[in-house]
Parts: sequence; structure tokens; C-alpha cells
Amino acid sequence: MKEPHALVAELVPFLLARGYAPGERAPSERELAERFGAGRPQVREALSVLETLRLIERRPKSGIYMTTESASIEALALFAELGIPLSRDEIDQTAEVRRIQELEAIRLACRRHREEDIDALRRCLDEWDHALATGGPVGELDREFHCGIVRATQNAVLLRLVNIFYLMTVRQREYYFRDRDRCRTSDAQHRRIFEAVLDRDEDRAAELLGAHLVSAGSYWHELIAD
Repeated sequence: MKEPHALVAELVPFLLARGYAPGERAPSERELAERFGAGRPQVREALSVLETLRLIERRPKSGIYMTTESASIEALALFAELGIPLSRDEIDQTAEVRRIQELEAIRLACRRHREEDIDALRRCLDEWDHALATGGPVGELDREFHCGIVRATQNAVLLRLVNIFYLMTVRQREYYFRDRDRCRTSDAQHRRIFEAVLDRDEDRAAELLGAHLVSAGSYWHELIAD
């Protein structure tokens, strides 16, 4: 008997690779069960996950239909977890959305941050220094810092949205931060951003964060282009 998560990991690449157009009918539960050697209840449970993510729609007495155009943002995180590559356009658009959200977030953080938010950012920067000194990984610390800024907005929904983008790029950030010079550069940029937030200087914080995101984005853009 296949676990639902394992079956989802097989179903998603299969459905996407077939290139079904939005609204096009996909194979039935019975056909999918036969193809993947699973029971109908297991297929039904896996399809429930895909329906929750709005990748498919199950219509009574009609069948299963693709709805990828209305897929939730969580679906992108699932694709990343399953190793399904995004298209060039999707990568560019994802980076654009992240930039829009974080630039507004840092302005809100300058206005709304509390003492505990500042303390958490300081701890993150201290841990970054320790990682640099010991050769430890910093990819997760990068997520903690950026999400720490968003957490300081006191907007839990915004934090959940931004965090999804970081969950999507776990592997990419691990690769990016293998270069220790890049780690040190990012650390210095984070510290300047932190000081601007601490001073509640919205314009300076947004300017520094914008430059920071552009520098990282340019690296990935050139890498993909090659």
C-alpha cells in the first residue's frame, strides 16, 4: 500500500508532464489506480491533496479536471519539494512577487517592530557570524533573517506567504551559500538592513533590501541563462 505523500509525488509529475490544459479531463481514479499500482482509496486520498491545492477539480459523475491556472501558492512549494522545476517565466515571476512583498514588508517592519523582533534579528545575525567562523551552513539563517523582517510587520498572513517562497528555494539557497565570500557579503548587507530597520528609516531600509534582492536575483538569472 502506497503512502498518500508518495503517491502525490508520483501523480503530480505525471499530470504535469502530460500537458493537460486547464479544464481538460484527466485520467479517472480507476485508471490512475491501475497505472500506479495503488488502491482506489489511496488514489482518492492523494487526489484530495491535489484538489486542496487547486491543481485539480473533481466533478461528480463527470471526472477529474486540471485547474493549474488557479493552483494555490502552496502548490509551488510542493513542486519545489518534489523536485519539479519551474519554468523560466515562473522563476522570474516568483522573484518579482517576493520582491514586491518584501519591499512593502520592510517598510511596515520599520513602523511596527517590537523589541522581541529586534532581539530575534540580532540572534540570527550572531548565529550567522558563528556559522562563518566555523564553516557552518547559512541557508536557513538567510530564511530566518528575511522572515524575521516580515514577522516584525505583525502581519501573520504576510509572513505565511513570504515563507512559502523561502520553502520553495531551500536547495537553491544551499547551493548559493556554498561560496563563503557570498556568505560574508550577504552578512554585511543584512547588517546594514538591520540597522536601517532599527532606526525605523523606511526609505533607507527599502533601498538596501532592494539592492540586496537584485544582487542575489542577478546571480540566478545569469546562472539560468547559461
